[in-house]
Amino acid sequence: MHLPKLSMRPQHALRARPAPRLAAALLALTPGLALLGAHGAAQAAQAAQDAGAAGVRIEEAWIRWLPANLPAGGYLVLSNGSDQPRVLVGASSPDYGQVQLHRSITQGGLSKMVPVPRITIPAHSTLSFAAHGYHLMLMQPQARITPGDHVPITLRFADGQTLLASFQVRPPSATAPGGMAGMPSR
Repeated sequence: MHLPKLSMRPQHALRARPAPRLAAALLALTPGLALLGAHGAAQAAQAAQDAGAAGVRIEEAWIRWLPANLPAGGYLVLSNGSDQPRVLVGASSPDYGQVQLHRSITQGGLSKMVPVPRITIPAHSTLSFAAHGYHLMLMQPQARITPGDHVPITLRFADGQTLLASFQVRPPSATAPGGMAGMPSR
């Protein structure tokens, strides 16, 4: 199971996040987890949350940072290992005032980004978010964010389930790992 890195920033990024509360509950129920320490307990909480997300995994989560508080792009790979399609309906982060689901399209020879209300991840498939496809548009940073930071982002699905991941912040010149194309594959 892939566990994303958790933010170690001392800023507000760790407040109001459900994972620490879940980690505390897991520690109370499983004394052996106390040996893991805070970071290990947070990873255990993430694993519990991942297990409860009905077969959806987040991998290669990163943000292309832009200077001067310009909107940043968030990219990831969502893998749906379940027998049912999963529908992503939103995202949020304590580090950004607004996070929207977007898609880049070409219409009449012009490329543009448009907000989308939902993104369906078919059963047993993978969807890569990329600059020229689906992506997260991160606006209104709530604190100073720089390359090298990790930003927590919670994805919300139509069935009410959520997934939390840590997105690595990379510089404007960063390229996508593995050549993400932004289209579903099987």
